Amino acid sequence: MRSVLAAALLCSAATSAHAVEGISLIYGQGNSVDVFGIEARTGEWRRWQLGNAWHMSAYGMGSVANWHAREHTENKELWDFGLAPVLRLERPGAGAVPYVEASLGAHLLSRRRINGNREFSTAFQFGEFVGGGVLFGPRQNFGIGVRLQHVSNGGIRNPNPGLTFTSVALRYEF
Repeated sequence: MRSVLAAALLCSAATSAHAVEGISLIYGQGNSVDVFGIEARTGEWRRWQLGNAWHMSAYGMGSVANWHAREHTENKELWDFGLAPVLRLERPGAGAVPYVEASLGAHLLSRRRINGNREFSTAFQFGEFVGGGVLFGPRQNFGIGVRLQHVSNGGIRNPNPGLTFTSVALRYEF
């Protein structure tokens, strides 16, 4: 329980450092686990212009996700709390705006076991994702994207099975 409270405090501290400017709802699947999450994003920390058409930006993200095993097992679910910087490359313009993004951050799991035989040796994990999508709407304030995500302890300690999953992200910018 202490790890859950500590992670919640970290998420709120990270998102309050810069105003929350958007949220995303996440649904993913992988390794017989369903992932349901919500992310809060900060405003841009920095923006770099890349030629006339593209720019890259960096922002922060705090997340809370519930991992739910699809198999009948005693270790049916756990909570995942994450903090991460994100790099996004996009081509702004009128109408739909394509983007790709990548992230590497830290995660804290409420339990170290899910789905019966998948045991993480540490509650602390690293998480990364790569993905792409499109922003749309009157101010490009809506978006839909897909990601390939991975969470593991990076070999700090064994066992290190990790969890790899694909996900869909529905975004809204305030």
